[in-house]
Amino acid sequence: MNKIHMVIVGGGLSGLSTAFFLSRRASQENLPLKITILEASNRFGGVLRTLVQGELRMEAGADAFDAGKNGAKDLCRELGLQEDLIEAVPCFRRFFTLKDGKPFSVSGIPESFWDAARFLGDDRLSFSAKRRMLAEPFIPRRKEVGDESLGSFIRRRLGDGFYQEVVKSLVQGIYMMDAERLSLEALFPRLQQAEQSYGSLGGSFLKKKNKNEKGSSEFLTLKYGLDGLIRALVRELSGCELRKSAPVRQCVYNKGWKISLESSETLRADSVVLAMNACDSSKLLSAAAPELSRELAVLRYDSIATVNLIYKSDDVPARDLLVPGFFVAMGDAQYPFSSLKWLGQSTNGKHLFLRAFLSETMMSEVFKESDEALKKKILIFLSGSFGIQAQPLFVEVHRYPSALPQYETGHLESVAQIEKMVGRYSGLRVTGNGFRGFGITDCVRQAGILASSLTFPTVGNQS
Repeated sequence: MNKIHMVIVGGGLSGLSTAFFLSRRASQENLPLKITILEASNRFGGVLRTLVQGELRMEAGADAFDAGKNGAKDLCRELGLQEDLIEAVPCFRRFFTLKDGKPFSVSGIPESFWDAARFLGDDRLSFSAKRRMLAEPFIPRRKEVGDESLGSFIRRRLGDGFYQEVVKSLVQGIYMMDAERLSLEALFPRLQQAEQSYGSLGGSFLKKKNKNEKGSSEFLTLKYGLDGLIRALVRELSGCELRKSAPVRQCVYNKGWKISLESSETLRADSVVLAMNACDSSKLLSAAAPELSRELAVLRYDSIATVNLIYKSDDVPARDLLVPGFFVAMGDAQYPFSSLKWLGQSTNGKHLFLRAFLSETMMSEVFKESDEALKKKILIFLSGSFGIQAQPLFVEVHRYPSALPQYETGHLESVAQIEKMVGRYSGLRVTGNGFRGFGITDCVRQAGILASSLTFPTVGNQS
């Protein structure tokens, strides 16, 4: 019997998860499905990569995922990794600003009036900014329909002072995005909904408090590193054709899909899933779907570098005072990173882990420097601000070109248009972190939705 040939371009988490859900569906529905995964690099996993230094492990890229439904937590359980699931270090809930080289604890990005009100007792916030914040419950709701930037929303409801003195820096450090361009609808829908439903963030908080509504976020990781999730997926997909170092040059449709590889090899497929950056998908579809290609090219990405460090705990002064969290520079202060994540200690307490993040968009000149120059700048900062004079046991730089999607104003509208246009092409789908959520759980969830909704074409072509 001829098989339906599905080619997935991209061997990161999105591509592997899509293949997993499709394989499971094929088994359940007795579908004659052949799956080929083409990965351009020499490894699977994309930004999920665990560094191993002796008995120590730390993530080179993404390091945790939220425990939302139909996401990474459920996938881990399906893959038999439930015993390895552990709670991630609480750095996602603690934020510090750096002023004059010294850290100060702050709340994170405010998602309610109560979150913002916590800054009222902060001496670093000007009196005028505090006074304007207190007027928030009396600010009328926005009349215009549609998306707006987070910066516009915060200035409108809480004032320009609070935006300039707090939110702008936090967004640049934590999200590595420009708050003036960041989509409220895509990344902070609860803020938008609160204003529309209750008229103000203050009203939203009071009504939720009266209803005893509580929200909590649980972040998880794997005991032996997130590489374990990738390895488990690859094992589970042993019945598929998994190919590394197989970059694709072009995808063309002619009574089926023709996938041309850089090696001059050509594959024929009944369906194609582009599980990759929208900008890369745009290039592959430039001939087959020029209008769709142009729409995909609208979605912007930023390149990211990480500097990962491991220290002996005894080499770090006042280490007991340095709790896990994000460190972000305030205002126009110049530091050699967009944010610094203090990841805490090893299980035995003998080692400390840190990771610095650099955005090419936010820090183009520093980003362009060599890996050795980046290491040197980070070590100088840690010496001056934290008194760490000793050399780290381990320091390594990793770069991720066009890895972080920039969810700009109007993002979801653009995605809806892309999805509509994709539907015009038989057997074509796109997925990845550039569309409806860029977290690990978001990518897994989107892969599951794609696999369940895909309509298989009539059996036709084989490679």
